[in-house]
Amino acid sequence: MNNKCLPVWTVILLVIGMLTLTSTAQAGCYDKRKPGMDWSGCKKTNKMLNRQNFTGSNFDDANISNSNLKASNFTDASMVKTEFARASFDGADFTRTDMSKALGYRASFDDAVFLQTKMSKAEFFRASFKRTKIENANMSRAEMGRIDFTDAELTDVNFEFTNLARAIFKGSKLVNINFKGAYTFLTRFDDVDLRAVVNIKQLHLELACGNEGTKLPVGLVKPEDWPCED
Repeated sequence: MNNKCLPVWTVILLVIGMLTLTSTAQAGCYDKRKPGMDWSGCKKTNKMLNRQNFTGSNFDDANISNSNLKASNFTDASMVKTEFARASFDGADFTRTDMSKALGYRASFDDAVFLQTKMSKAEFFRASFKRTKIENANMSRAEMGRIDFTDAELTDVNFEFTNLARAIFKGSKLVNINFKGAYTFLTRFDDVDLRAVVNIKQLHLELACGNEGTKLPVGLVKPEDWPCED
């Protein structure tokens, strides 16, 4: 008898164990929608998930792209590295949600609420944040090119080293917004009061766009090429 060979019963137990672990790992993806559920790593694309209570739930590394999540509650949820390209979150609540390194290309967050939300290093290229309320949020080192903040209310938001190229802030209210190191190439500040923001420099304005309705902090001047050509 070859001593290096495992007994048949041992092999059977190992196989059963592996199958059990695999089944357990996938079981969460079929959990009923409820607060505190675990959909981490799950694929939930093209789903109707609007008006759901996902308080305290885990979506880390999940893919919920193209899904309808309008008016859902994500309070205290974790969405680290979650992918939600082209998903709709209009009217959703993201209070204390961790969306660090999330991917939200062309996602819609119109009329949503972001309070104490973590969004550092997230990618929201071409996403819509119209009429959102964003307060005490970390959006540092994020990719927010061509994002639309039209008529949004932003208070105590950190845009440190964030790419805001061609982002639209038209009509938005900005209070204590940190623009340190932010990239503002063709960023639209039409009719925006910038007197309550911090760490905005003349170079930011030279790269950006504004109009006669744009109000600047003391010591900064409107560039000669304002308003910018569309």
